[in-house]
Amino acid sequence: MMSSHVKEGGPVVLGISCSHDASACLLRGGEIVAAVQLERLTRVKRDGRPFLNTRAAADYCLDAAGLTPDDVDLFAFNTQNLVPTQVGLNFPFADESFDLFDPVGERSVFVSHHLAHAFAAFFSSPFDRSAVWVVDGSGGSVIGADDLLLRGPEFAEYVNRPMPVPRPPYHVESAYVFDRSGYRLIDRGVAASFHPMCGSSSLGETYASVSQYVFGDWQEGGKLMGLAPYGEASRFGESLLTKDDSGISRFTSAWKQQLKRANRRGTPMEYRDLAARVQADLEVALVERASRVLALTSEADLAYAGGVALNSVANQRIVRESGVQRFYVMPASHDAGISIGVAAAAHYLLTGDTKGTSVSHDYLGRSYRPEEVDAALTGRGGFLRSCRYDQRQIVERLAQGQVIGWFEGGSEFGPRALGHRSIVAAPFDRSMWEHLNRSIKYREEFRPYAPVVPVEVADRFFDMGPDNESPYMLRVVQVRPEWRDRLGAVTHVDGSARVQTVDRIRNPRWHALLTAFGERTGLPVLVNTSMNVRGEPIVETPTQAIDVLLATQMDALVIEDRVVEPATATYEAIEDCLIIRAPDVELSARVGVHGPEYQLTSRPRSGLARELPLFAFLLLAGADGVTSLRDLLKLHCTASGQRSQALQIVRDLLSERLLLAGGKAYADASA
Repeated sequence: MMSSHVKEGGPVVLGISCSHDASACLLRGGEIVAAVQLERLTRVKRDGRPFLNTRAAADYCLDAAGLTPDDVDLFAFNTQNLVPTQVGLNFPFADESFDLFDPVGERSVFVSHHLAHAFAAFFSSPFDRSAVWVVDGSGGSVIGADDLLLRGPEFAEYVNRPMPVPRPPYHVESAYVFDRSGYRLIDRGVAASFHPMCGSSSLGETYASVSQYVFGDWQEGGKLMGLAPYGEASRFGESLLTKDDSGISRFTSAWKQQLKRANRRGTPMEYRDLAARVQADLEVALVERASRVLALTSEADLAYAGGVALNSVANQRIVRESGVQRFYVMPASHDAGISIGVAAAAHYLLTGDTKGTSVSHDYLGRSYRPEEVDAALTGRGGFLRSCRYDQRQIVERLAQGQVIGWFEGGSEFGPRALGHRSIVAAPFDRSMWEHLNRSIKYREEFRPYAPVVPVEVADRFFDMGPDNESPYMLRVVQVRPEWRDRLGAVTHVDGSARVQTVDRIRNPRWHALLTAFGERTGLPVLVNTSMNVRGEPIVETPTQAIDVLLATQMDALVIEDRVVEPATATYEAIEDCLIIRAPDVELSARVGVHGPEYQLTSRPRSGLARELPLFAFLLLAGADGVTSLRDLLKLHCTASGQRSQALQIVRDLLSERLLLAGGKAYADASA
């Protein structure tokens, strides 16, 4: 029986994506109440399994809505490649400990992969009718139907069907027409196999295999896209595409024989021409296919999803060259978006409505209460200083070259930080790009940064083409030549930039900040990058945001209505301070060739290490945030010269933000 809470708000559906980039989404009455990627909670990049293995993301969404599992009308899920005869043993429905719902029970719904992507794209789009296009590496296989939208008992029957021989091919491209009352499949592309380390059976698979070759990880397509502008496609060779019997351009496997020797893991720059070649060919193939989808569906508007849809360079070419009238790319086009899609499909089962309530932004995480922010600040005690937010002061700090974190409201659901979990800086000089990579993000030097700009002036600085809006940072456009020198921190080597536009409705505080920054400097543009360091997910909680501030060279953090910065100590007063190691900075000891060796290492900085003498190692091991540095020096630096050497080590580590200094005086000043 439906609870009274559900009756008042409409049907409640909880969707879960079981894949890499796992996630959960809660709909109530056709409106997204909350959605989150699992990685934001576990802090494991791209966390997820191909079965129901955790309820962490689901519980996050239920808690945000004030609901319990008993309030849910339908639980919807997808596992990417769940086909008959494979279920069980090492390919289960669910982990032994998973107790949220029964995958084949009456309240369960299974949605096949591409249909889930398609529902997600249309549900979140501004359209009431459109073509919907899905392109990824592989969407799994389906037996006896085009797609699956099955209640639990029906799904139990499905997985016990015999597997045909040969095995059905994998879905890699799908085109639908959706309207508010339903959908139909128009066209489907398939591949015989899927292997992201070596395959060339689909566009997404080929791009993934090149990513694997260059970076050792098939999921680093974003890096490959950023590397491509440094190369020349023609230097690698002729196009890798060939025409099939129907005239469609496809990758084949023949070209890979040029790379039959293993990558010796040199610098990615050695493979920039390969990156340029595969990127250029992907763009050609996608523009061709987008035009074909529009022709087959007789639609002018296109909603687009699947992992390949995150290629923002190709997206801009689709806007300009495919003939599309209105083009919508779902922010969470990758497998995280599947949770929205399965929830939308289940909502459709209950109501007959494919749309629900319009989704106008990507800030789908829960907001944190003032007392939660206060608790996070208190947790770092006297090692922080804080004051009330003042826009003029932040504008001035940015104009002077400071780097500021920005934490506001609910987190972004997609992979791009769009102003709620961001780091911002002035866009003027290439040196800022280098500073961000070297001292804050700790990532590869070749990776560019994105500009954020008010939508109403975006075309003044960037060649936006027929559509001025790019709210989700999913289009790469050219920086207008006359502004490239003044936008050195966001202009890529080929003159391009992955632009985010901001309007007064979706993000009023950021729009006001950009406007004020423009009045101060003449350029209403800032660098926007996600608040995380290399290899880490974007931050979710206030505590995680504070830890990024303290573990990097970021100057300050705007966290809701507060501005927070590390407490600093003058060298004259340093002995009276309390010291602690920065977040994720560790001490280690080992036996080396010449005896014991002692190190201080920083995990966020890709294992950066500082060698220490024993007395300094012991001093830092005792740095508990309670004992003053003066007392630590007395305890551990008894031999001649050790005191002055230890002080210099502490000062150096403080300047690098590997140590933090504070004390009661700082706590009093922040109160």
